[in-house]
Amino acid sequence: MKKKKEQTKLFFLLIIVAIVILTGLYVFQISEMSRVSYLASSKEIEIDSLKKENSGLKLSISKNKNLVSIEERIKEKGYDKVGKINYMVVSGDTVATNQKN
Repeated sequence: MKKKKEQTKLFFLLIIVAIVILTGLYVFQISEMSRVSYLASSKEIEIDSLKKENSGLKLSISKNKNLVSIEERIKEKGYDKVGKINYMVVSGDTVATNQKN
């Protein structure tokens, strides 16, 4: 009878130890899941930010490509950059007159 009582106590002790261990594992698992979830959400925010930055950079690149191609076409046509501008002074109020003979 005494041996059976000791076995019962040992059995309950093992059950309590198992419950404590399983509870500890559960808490650890929930903690780890929360950490991973937080990291995933922060990475998603970072990805969205990088996507916006990337689209802005693509737009900037396309604008620069257009400017470069325009400059290349201007050089191909033989145009030069404008330096100092000299204006012609016209005396009088009329620029052109109609002279009939």
